Amino acid sequence: MLSNYVKRFELHLFFLTSLLISWSIWIPEAAATLSGRDASVAAGGPLGLLAVWGPGLSAIILSLLIKGKAGLRELFSPIRLWRVGIQWYLIVLLYPTAIWLLARAIDVLFGQTYELKFMPIISYFGREQAFMIPIAFISILPNTIGEELGWRGFALPKLQIKYNALSSSIILGLIWAIWHIPLWIALGRTGRALPTDALVTIGAAILYTWVYNSTGGSLLLVWVFHFATTATGYLLTPIPTYTDDIVGWIIVVLVIIVAGPKHLSCKKVNM
Repeated sequence: MLSNYVKRFELHLFFLTSLLISWSIWIPEAAATLSGRDASVAAGGPLGLLAVWGPGLSAIILSLLIKGKAGLRELFSPIRLWRVGIQWYLIVLLYPTAIWLLARAIDVLFGQTYELKFMPIISYFGREQAFMIPIAFISILPNTIGEELGWRGFALPKLQIKYNALSSSIILGLIWAIWHIPLWIALGRTGRALPTDALVTIGAAILYTWVYNSTGGSLLLVWVFHFATTATGYLLTPIPTYTDDIVGWIIVVLVIIVAGPKHLSCKKVNM
């Protein structure tokens, strides 16, 4: 039966389908950027949203093929897991800003000087398109759940059946980074920025697994974490040094040590 075949290769099919959906839109945009032409697809438009929803759509399609409506309910049900310790809400909401502030303080301490602007998203749209700013913030919600339904809602639990939490996170982080590459190129992030972004993405995958496992598999909490990270990028100018990346990876290493690479879980601190 088709469902048995899909079940057998569900992870392979998920990753392949996610790449095909998103890359069919992003690769032409990356090619346009490399050739100096204007992108034909707006990031906030319908096709841009479809690209971001590659992992989510892949998870929905495969869940339906494997278990039908029951599979769809199983995929979406972790979004309702909201009864977790208040500290986890504070962590996922404040972590991105805390890392930025800490990195900035370290740069100031060591005499690193550079200009920062509040809400860089304003300069991106300009005054004539200022009305797009609130729309951009609102769009973070569907964009991030489109990713998290796939990465943490579908793939992560299945990876952790076969591998420990750290290995699952690294595998998922690598694929997550590869998935992003055409988008990063389309946004002009080439050269050294690509491996740096890839390392940051792998580190983020480890932290997201830590949050997911420590909250009993709450897809809501990793969704909020993803939302907060993206929103912080809209509000705070990216730090031009590598300090925030280094600080972020120090936190990742500490999390691995404290939570343990096998489970990456701190359930014992839940309230």
